Amino acid sequence: MKRLFFIIHFLIVICYSARSQPESKTENRELLKEHFLCCCLDYAFEHIGISKIDNSKSVYFDILKYKLPAMQKVDSLAKIFVDSIELSGYEGKTTKGVIMLSIDEYKSPELNTFVKSMDNYMIN
Repeated sequence: MKRLFFIIHFLIVICYSARSQPESKTENRELLKEHFLCCCLDYAFEHIGISKIDNSKSVYFDILKYKLPAMQKVDSLAKIFVDSIELSGYEGKTTKGVIMLSIDEYKSPELNTFVKSMDNYMIN
């Protein structure tokens, strides 16, 4: 178990170190959308304490070229979105399809429009 944890942690570190500062407006927008998805998962699984074992939100905060208000607005939007997800009775279980719906929202034109509206918070 410790070995598996070490391997997963090592892979995460490698992936994060491969991330570099985004250069273009398009790259920044895509990363801000990824941050939205990350925030959705963080809120959806608060009871697990993902942020204690995964530092993705901090990494996005460090590499994104946006002022704090943009990050806060994305975080708030993610919370509102996750809170709006209703229980479903898929396969006879009462659950939420948080991951699937968050990915759908990540791909949505509405999120693209929202992210573009954050351009005025982008740091040159």
